[in-house]
Amino acid sequence: MTRIPRRLVTATVAAGLAALVLTGCGKGAVRSGAAATVGQTRISTAQLAGMVARGLKDPQAQQQLGADKAKFQRDTLGRLIRHEVLSRAAQIEHVTASPGAIDAKIADFERQAGGSAQLLQQAAQGGIAKPDLRPFIADLVLGDEIGDKITVDLAVPADQLAALYKQNSAQYDQVHAAHILVATKAQADTILAQVKADPSQFAALAAKSSTDTSNKDKGGDLGFAGRGQFVKEFEAAVFGAKPGDYLEVKTQFGFHVVHVIERRTTTLEQATPELRRGVLQKQRDQRVGELLTKVAHDLHVKVNPRFGRWDATQLAVLPASSQDAVSSPAPSPGDGGGASAPANGAPGATPPSP
Repeated sequence: MTRIPRRLVTATVAAGLAALVLTGCGKGAVRSGAAATVGQTRISTAQLAGMVARGLKDPQAQQQLGADKAKFQRDTLGRLIRHEVLSRAAQIEHVTASPGAIDAKIADFERQAGGSAQLLQQAAQGGIAKPDLRPFIADLVLGDEIGDKITVDLAVPADQLAALYKQNSAQYDQVHAAHILVATKAQADTILAQVKADPSQFAALAAKSSTDTSNKDKGGDLGFAGRGQFVKEFEAAVFGAKPGDYLEVKTQFGFHVVHVIERRTTTLEQATPELRRGVLQKQRDQRVGELLTKVAHDLHVKVNPRFGRWDATQLAVLPASSQDAVSSPAPSPGDGGGASAPANGAPGATPPSP
């Protein structure tokens, strides 16, 4: 999906260096209490510390990412900086991430993860707290919009898109189903009659009677699946039914009482933007990288060396070199003057894989 600070400075060192001028990227000044400045936008040390603390709240994130807190802090600051750079690039290219597009991307990630709770859990384990997840995904969408805009001149043959669509048909035609697996037809017949009479009993009957232990405690929920993911008898039945249907299917595993919950079909036209992104990935990465590097240069990104140094080529905060070894006074409690960047994610990053 990203990845607090180790002790920034001891009280003694902080006092000794309080009068030194702060520099970032070797040139220019970073104001006291700022972790970085991006143009006229100031990312405060308090803002960075808060985002890092939220990211390490999950026990798994604490164990894995917290093992190198300084790196996690640099990565988090890099996300905040890249958000500002990305936002400026979007202004230049006259594109936006609409709420609807963000919602659609979140819904897609939720389907991949197996639900909203699972997505939140995976993001938290990857160091992205719940309050920061939507902004993180918003930046992913904005990055897609920028990439689409600056590669619109590149042609992709229609037959290539059609072939890719067919290749990935399981992704573009999926059924969401639940089942109760039992050993005999008589038992299946009884359960089918019960759920048709009272559909609200399906989950309880699955928990009580299903022999499929992988999902019986989840109401028999199989999630979304495309063709090729079920045995042929089961696949034919669920793809041949309508959403809302209850039916009985016999397979090598036994007798299934099935609830077809939903069918999601994506047309070639709807899938084309995503297919184009895949075909043009190399060109997109190059053009977007060049644009963001230029925008970052024009914005004069400066990083407080106590957190690292800005690398314009990688668009990342790297460990500070010995030449950067200066610091600023420790921020005063409640420090928050100046404009602050929202806690968004970085373009090109993704939430933890499902």
